[in-house]
Amino acid sequence: MRKLLSAAFAELPPSGHIQVVTIPGIGAATAAALVAKIVDIERFTTPQHLVSYFGIFPEENTSGVDKHGNPVPPGTMRMSHKGNDLVRGYLWNAARVAIVHNPALRALYRRLRAKGKRGDVALGHCMRKLLHLVFAVWKTNRPFDDQHFPWELPSDTAVSTPPATAPVAAAATTASNDKAVGHKADITAEKVVTTADSSVKPAPVPVNPPSAEAPPAARPPVDFAFLRQQVTMEQVLRHLGLFEQLRGRGLQRRGCCPVHSRTGQGPKTFSVHLGKHLFQCFEASCAVCGNVLDLWAAVRRLPLYEAALDLAATFHLPRNREEEPVR
Repeated sequence: MRKLLSAAFAELPPSGHIQVVTIPGIGAATAAALVAKIVDIERFTTPQHLVSYFGIFPEENTSGVDKHGNPVPPGTMRMSHKGNDLVRGYLWNAARVAIVHNPALRALYRRLRAKGKRGDVALGHCMRKLLHLVFAVWKTNRPFDDQHFPWELPSDTAVSTPPATAPVAAAATTASNDKAVGHKADITAEKVVTTADSSVKPAPVPVNPPSAEAPPAARPPVDFAFLRQQVTMEQVLRHLGLFEQLRGRGLQRRGCCPVHSRTGQGPKTFSVHLGKHLFQCFEASCAVCGNVLDLWAAVRRLPLYEAALDLAATFHLPRNREEEPVR
């Protein structure tokens, strides 16, 4: 199959896809598999669309049991099963080669390992980065230039060789370059993807710093994404006494907005999706929307951080993965 893929790739008419093989780590067979599934790079407007097409992103996996027979804990993430298996397999092997010979991925892998990421998780990040590079060189029809950006900084820490056969467990987002060919130094970040952005504003920063005589109490760290994963929209609505006021069947419910209409009367502009754990008010003067934490903050009239503390205390939830549930 590799020989057939390579031969078919070599017979393609010259175009921007030829630049894919200039990326260290991607050979002719990998490039052929990518081109066969992508067909035309103009189908994708951003690198994120290309990444999503091949399923190189994390998604929550909290159903069933693990290999030891224990229930999977909330917040467990794994690599999505979406995307073409052939391309994903080639990308996995390409990432293993690229972290040795590609300066961009070599620096990324070392930084992730220095931060404590597992080898298979770090390789998931590198698979995503490879797709960003593929998008950049194909779109611009320019070869990969390993001197284009100072990928490997003096502060990068060397790490050992990655595992050879471990399955991909997770992937995370890498930033793309805004200067040329879509590259810059990679900064990893955990993203929580929702279909509605939060409209609840964080608390303003005080202008005058606190006096030295009375230092502020330490603010406990809060993992907002982890906290949201532990409570459902239905639980929040029932605790606030709003669930019975909503009308509808299935996952979609509607009712009066509890944020701008405290009386419980008026047009049903408040819509909530119990499966996606999202809400939105369609009243133009309100337009509040977001997730369970945003709803808690809006109804309780609290800044987002204080709302997170209040939510954790109300439902006796741990504020982050390292601590015990709030008593």
